[in-house]
Amino acid sequence: MLTFKSGVFGEVKIPWGNVAKLVSDDGVRIQLDNGAMVTGKVSVDESGKVALEKTDVPQTQTLVRQDIAALNPPVVDDSTKYSGKFDLGGAFNRGNSHDDQLHTNGEFVARNPDDRYTINWELNEATSAGMTTTSNRRLLGQYDVFFDPMNYLFVNAKAERDELADLNLRSGAGLGYGRQLIDTDVTKLSSEVSVNYIKEDYNTSEDRSFPTLGFGFKYEQKFLNKKLVYFNNFNADSNLSDTSDILLRNRMGIRIPIAAGLNLSTQFNIDYDNEPAIDKKKMDTALIFNVGYAF
Repeated sequence: MLTFKSGVFGEVKIPWGNVAKLVSDDGVRIQLDNGAMVTGKVSVDESGKVALEKTDVPQTQTLVRQDIAALNPPVVDDSTKYSGKFDLGGAFNRGNSHDDQLHTNGEFVARNPDDRYTINWELNEATSAGMTTTSNRRLLGQYDVFFDPMNYLFVNAKAERDELADLNLRSGAGLGYGRQLIDTDVTKLSSEVSVNYIKEDYNTSEDRSFPTLGFGFKYEQKFLNKKLVYFNNFNADSNLSDTSDILLRNRMGIRIPIAAGLNLSTQFNIDYDNEPAIDKKKMDTALIFNVGYAF
């Protein structure tokens, strides 16, 4: 389909096979059916012969109509784009109360049409009257390979530590398949399935290692002319050796942009381990208020 855009007639589309004759000026980008891209003058006569005069080579190449795949095709930006966020929250009380709280989380993403690199981290520390009341931290690294704009394969590695859950280190590595279901300025939704291997090192309980089947999704929705953002990130790992052993993690909340790149957020965290260390609870929850910066 040959498309002309005119200030008088608007957009006019003509089937390429119905074009009897065409002559272009300099500066036309021509994509050939073999994938090659050239720039120059192109002319098509009534017999279907195509004369292509390249701007970088002072000679004319003769083709046929079927050799032309596109004239001035959309420019594909294959450069790497960087994005990320950093949130910080805490409290530091002195006097009749003596306690400290610190929360930080962040994400850094490098993306081009073929690849995506992601680093995600989270840290929570709190003390009260000199006693540790919260101490956990997590780190995730993931590499995605896109085989079309919506579908990708990935490998990842993760590690976490939770002192009050008796967890010295939980490490894991996995590979899987992901799909970008929706990707617009207003709505973003992606889902992933994976096979992982997890190793748990406890301070007093027995250490364990096992394979898991993982599932997760990321959802973001903007409301009120993009002045309010709802987000929900969910991950689950089911032990393939013991189906009653499940690890769940959910991060949900709202983010309110207040200035260029700056935002306020409220986040509710849920962490669930169906088989925790001895004498430890299965579920941890936290309500966190942050000041953040995103780019």
